[in-house]
Amino acid sequence: MRWLLLAAMVGLSGCTPGDALPFEPAGPDAAPPPSQFGPFPVGVRTVTFEDPSRKSLDGGVRQLVTEIWYPATQATRGGPGAHYSVLDLFTDAQRGQIADAGLELPDLPTSAVRDAPLDDAHGPYPLVIFSHGLAAMRWQSTYYTVKLASHGYVVASTDHEQGTLYDVVRGQLQPITAGLDDRPLDVKVLMNRFSRLSASDPLFGHVDLDRIGVTGHSFGALTSMRIAAEDARVKAIVPQAPATSDYAYVGLMTGQTAQVPMLMQGARLDHTLPWDTNVVPAWNSAQRPRWLLELTTAGHYTFSDLCQFDLSAVATHVSLDIPGTDISRVLGDGCGDPAPPALVALPVIEHYAIGFFNAQLRHSPASQALLTQAEADRLAPGGVAKVTEDP
Repeated sequence: MRWLLLAAMVGLSGCTPGDALPFEPAGPDAAPPPSQFGPFPVGVRTVTFEDPSRKSLDGGVRQLVTEIWYPATQATRGGPGAHYSVLDLFTDAQRGQIADAGLELPDLPTSAVRDAPLDDAHGPYPLVIFSHGLAAMRWQSTYYTVKLASHGYVVASTDHEQGTLYDVVRGQLQPITAGLDDRPLDVKVLMNRFSRLSASDPLFGHVDLDRIGVTGHSFGALTSMRIAAEDARVKAIVPQAPATSDYAYVGLMTGQTAQVPMLMQGARLDHTLPWDTNVVPAWNSAQRPRWLLELTTAGHYTFSDLCQFDLSAVATHVSLDIPGTDISRVLGDGCGDPAPPALVALPVIEHYAIGFFNAQLRHSPASQALLTQAEADRLAPGGVAKVTEDP
């Protein structure tokens, strides 16, 4: 295929003439493989937004430290990728305890180039907001957020204040009931901020606010379902390993559920949010059109980058207090046997999540045709994934 040949040429040469793309992004007449890197190199910026209507723990305004991944110019390709450090989340005293124990926490590498120039020739780009899980962080799933941006999206993920790993190590994690309201408000703040970027912002005029998706993992999956029920600006959602919909819609109008296309992803052997009591009722509450990806031997954290860090070993030397949770047990949920290795599981997750957004937000009917059981069997033979289509 033409796109495959051109992609190979770019991989060898490292660039293309000017801003020409190596192959066409998903659209009405194109459907590149969603699990492969898209036609755009990726840039990344860190921006702090504020919400004056809410207070932080210190009494100041609520801070939304946000990672933004975006399509960059072809000259960016091959540039030095941004790294993220879990160690930076700990206090000085805790870092000392980790060092004294002889533990090493490697950085998380990515291919996204810090502050790279935006590709302003092929937008405007749909906006997808990612919501992290409880006690995680905005960069918990870079395997997914970076690759999604490479397919022609602006992807934004904020640290949900008082709901991050940073808050856990400092003993300031908020109750789940508070997060049910705060997290959707954070997503709304992001959508509002992108709707009124200053003319000096590189993304000004390059974000398509009529094409907004929301995705997230665990508590973030719940957030995606809740915001889709609350805000008509959201056009498609991809919840990953969600909690039951009983939580997603609590406090909303009776019978109010997400009324947008949904592709739900779950793990049959999820011990943190078990399949039968969480994914099943959440799926049953979903409106058509809907798709379900079941990873048959995966667990809760198969959907994140967190399995790369041995945080359970850290937990034996540093107090990590998540109410009602044994972190040493939880962080093994999907990070080893019998869960499929990342090289098998992550391409399947990407294929359906990115393919779904390509279909819904980039208006690519051929991408929707890829959301089948046959594609799951091709990507990961042996019954690793099951697909339910209900369009």
